[in-house]
Amino acid sequence: MGLPINTDRLQLRKFEDIDVADIVEFSLQADFWLARNLDWEPSEESVMAYFERQRNIYPESYPKWVDLIIELKAEKKAVGIVGIGVTNKEQRQAMVGCALSCQYQGQGIATEAFKALLNYGFTAMELHRIFARTGSINIPSWHLMERAGMRREAHFKQSHKVKDEWDDEFVYAILADEFSIDTVVNKWDK
Repeated sequence: MGLPINTDRLQLRKFEDIDVADIVEFSLQADFWLARNLDWEPSEESVMAYFERQRNIYPESYPKWVDLIIELKAEKKAVGIVGIGVTNKEQRQAMVGCALSCQYQGQGIATEAFKALLNYGFTAMELHRIFARTGSINIPSWHLMERAGMRREAHFKQSHKVKDEWDDEFVYAILADEFSIDTVVNKWDK
């Protein structure tokens, strides 16, 4: 199982030069949560520079971090990114993250992409444990992790600052033997 990763509506794939305009667009429209998690500025030069550094990095190489484009197949449009980074190769553990364009939130796209990346991590990369971190006040983020079947493992009190105010951080995780691609919790069931 290699790249790209396909789901019903999405393709998770490496960056292509044609993605620049879409990435700049969603970067410019970013809300607070999205903007603070992007590793580039909302300009063509910054996007190209960031993704050029990632061009030859593939998840199967157990990288420290690699971002994949979330392409909405029906629109042939890059609407976000998902990323994975191996934190401990010997113990087969990695961290994941997701950023989705504000105009595509609330449609299950992030959940679909996140679950597909978890599945890829457990199958293609043969990981044992995958975790994610988020600020406690970023409710949509930790709800995404819960919908993807992850459990909250830690709550760090005042562990980082957001706009000069201390924020708590949650760590979520899931083990390979706990994961099932079919166990997505419907957000309306919560």
